[in-house]
Amino acid sequence: MAEPTVTAVITVQDRREFVRSAIASAGAAGADEILVVRNFSDPLDVPGVPFTDVRCDLVPTGAKQALGVERAHGEIVALLDDDDLWEPEKVRRLRAEFARRPELVYFDHAQRAIDREGRPVAAHHDEYVGKDPTRFGATAPEDLWTLTERVWPGNSSSTALRRAWATEWLGALREAEWAADFVWFAVALLDRPDGIALSPEPLTRLRLHGQNMSQSRGVAAEEFRRRHAEQNARWARAYGVLHRLALERRGPTNGITRYLAENVVGFEFQRDLERGEHPRRAAGRALREGPGLRRRGLWAVAWASILAPSLGRRMLYRASERRSSVAPTVPGRGA
Repeated sequence: MAEPTVTAVITVQDRREFVRSAIASAGAAGADEILVVRNFSDPLDVPGVPFTDVRCDLVPTGAKQALGVERAHGEIVALLDDDDLWEPEKVRRLRAEFARRPELVYFDHAQRAIDREGRPVAAHHDEYVGKDPTRFGATAPEDLWTLTERVWPGNSSSTALRRAWATEWLGALREAEWAADFVWFAVALLDRPDGIALSPEPLTRLRLHGQNMSQSRGVAAEEFRRRHAEQNARWARAYGVLHRLALERRGPTNGITRYLAENVVGFEFQRDLERGEHPRRAAGRALREGPGLRRRGLWAVAWASILAPSLGRRMLYRASERRSSVAPTVPGRGA
């Protein structure tokens, strides 16, 4: 079977610092087509790497990715954030994997963490460590808690999709707006669990810095609360869209449906707590309907917020600082 063509879709919102490196890495990896979906029109040249500019003034990541998928010509669409990099063998591996498995619609893999300057680092953020993609085949598709917490490596820059399948889900992606990497994984589980592959290969270099790793890095507590409220509102919206889809496809008792419902409540609680909107009422709902002891940190914050919302807010801030720490540069390893 002939190997499929690959389109790289690079999404950019305002940031200019790293995008040329991202484009160059997609070119060096051998992408057949590179689309840069961005909201600014400054001259953007990368010597020796042809790419197509796609203007998009809509802010949500989901809107930008959806437009990129629509404009792509490749049989496989591989996503890349503007601050991350692909390893040189990335496209070769995608071609081989999708050619080997005609039923494959979603592929995701591990990442190698780097700092702002591109030097390898060891991250401690829950989203980036402690995941074992090799456990996917042994984990029930309905066990979304285990999949997201222990298995799925989860990042847009590591996500590749069969375009013919992905176009069917662009309406849901646009409605969700945010958490696009999780949206793709969730709809694949709902629609084609046999068409998913997760790999432990670190085929992406994930750049960890203050703009993408945590709301708390380098900002005062008040600014953190504003950013955290906004982010949780975005997540609540995205998970709410997925919860509706899960209800329609799997019913209210399915594990995927329950997981999504619990997390909508959890995100709404954190949003309302940070905004000061009936925080005790939101905390009570989180204790009754949220993820409970499966998310011990959130459970503890909810109890603390019943006593004093200000204490709950401080706990969220400190937890974010702990989660977003990184170790010093790994000696002797180049980026």
